[in-house]
Parts: sequence; C-alpha cells; structure tokens
Amino acid sequence: MQRYFASIRNNFAYLSKEDEHHLLNVMRANKNEDIEIVFDNKLYLGRINELKPLSIKVVEEIKSEVELPNKIILIICLLKGEKLDLVVQKATELGVSEIVFVASKRAISKAKDFNFSHKCERYNKIAKEAAQQSHRLSVPVINRLIDFNELGEIVADEKMIAKEKEDGKTENMINIVSNLSKNESLAILIG
Repeated sequence: MQRYFASIRNNFAYLSKEDEHHLLNVMRANKNEDIEIVFDNKLYLGRINELKPLSIKVVEEIKSEVELPNKIILIICLLKGEKLDLVVQKATELGVSEIVFVASKRAISKAKDFNFSHKCERYNKIAKEAAQQSHRLSVPVINRLIDFNELGEIVADEKMIAKEKEDGKTENMINIVSNLSKNESLAILIG
C-alpha cells in the first residue's frame, strides 16, 4: 500500500501537490482505493473518496511502531558529487533521526562551493521519499551545515567517531549502542 506524509484536518487528508500528482498520475489511484497517511508521527488508513478534486477520507488510525527507540544523529563531512544523496537516502531507510553536514578542511567538497540552502531542499525531498518507501513514521531533520569546530555543540547522550583503518574489534561500539536506554540519543561522525 502506498504511503504519503500529509496533513489531516476534519478527518480528511491533504497531500502536497507533488504527492497528489504522484498518487493520481504515477500510481493511477482509483476511487475507494486505500492508502496510508502519516501525520504527526502517526499512521492512518485513508480512502480515496473522489479523484477530481482529490478527496481522501481518514478511516482509522493504525498502530505502528517502526521507528528506532533512540534518536540517531548522523554527522557527515561534505562529499563530492551526488554521494550525499545516497547517504541521505540510506540513512533515512536505516532509521536516522537527524542528519548534520560538516564542513571540514580535509573534505573534498568545500563549504564555499556548497550551496546548502538549495541542496537542503533536495536532501529533504530525498529523505521524505526514502521515509515513505521504507514505511517510516517520520522524516529525518536535515537543516544544518556546521563547521568542524562546532562539533562540540551537538547535543547527544553518546557520541562516536567512525574512524577509517581502525584496527581491532568493534566491541566498544556494540557496547555503547546496546547500553543505550530508550529515548537516549547517539551522534555518530563519519566521513
């Protein structure tokens, strides 16, 4: 069943113009067809009453607990080309709660060449589509580009750095992740 993030008012769901186009023209939805609606981190069953203009009646709330019990903050240094698109997509599919981009002096892509406001819009669209595809109830927050010197300002219960070429076992990482209590947060720096 197709899933969309939407707003709900007076027991009717309202899609964005882009999602409405997708539902009607790409998915070729029919009258009385059921779809899943996510609003305010809750899942609802919606039924299409009319196609033109589109009218979706909310039938019932569906209990669903698919989100991770912890807030995971992925902190990633800027990458060249479209590699960040893939990182945003896969991180969303894996359940990350927030993605923070970091400008560092050793990154291949430089912050001065990185049009963050334009790219942020693109990354949010990618995250939304990945969240719908993977049947999540929330879309990761993507709205920050920080300097490497500002890493200490990120608030999390646990913080980790994924270090390339680190020898040895990953027991420390497994212990940290395993010992997180529900609702505690973990920030992981990669790149």
